[in-house]
Amino acid sequence: MRDVHRWRFGLERGALVAEIDLESREGLRIIAAHLGLLRWARRQQADTILDIIGRREDRPTLLMGDFNEWRLGPGSALTRLESVFGPLPTPIPSYPARMPVLSLDRIMANRTDLIAEMAVHDTPLARKASDHLPLLARIDLCAGSLG
Repeated sequence: MRDVHRWRFGLERGALVAEIDLESREGLRIIAAHLGLLRWARRQQADTILDIIGRREDRPTLLMGDFNEWRLGPGSALTRLESVFGPLPTPIPSYPARMPVLSLDRIMANRTDLIAEMAVHDTPLARKASDHLPLLARIDLCAGSLG
């Protein structure tokens, strides 16, 4: 692992950025984020994530986490992220865990086909472990410019 940084978005929210060097391949950046509950804060936090990416070398990047965003459209923090991550992936309901109807959690990539498949992990234990169900993604390291 080359680099790990943590950014705080207020009292309890933040992002963890890890840059991983892969043997004989372009490296991989993984950003785990937890955005705020207020719309203006989520937009500001999305802009901060884009600024972090913009100041670093271009490399395949996965962005994942609880975005607390259920609205789409011009005011959505998710729409801001499309400039780097392209069209939003198909939403997968993950919240609340007991009966998921909202797609607050996302995994997205800045390279086409980097995410080969995605699903929600829905088991009795997962429903007890958190108020959100976890998302699973299969990553294709041979896709795009990683190969």
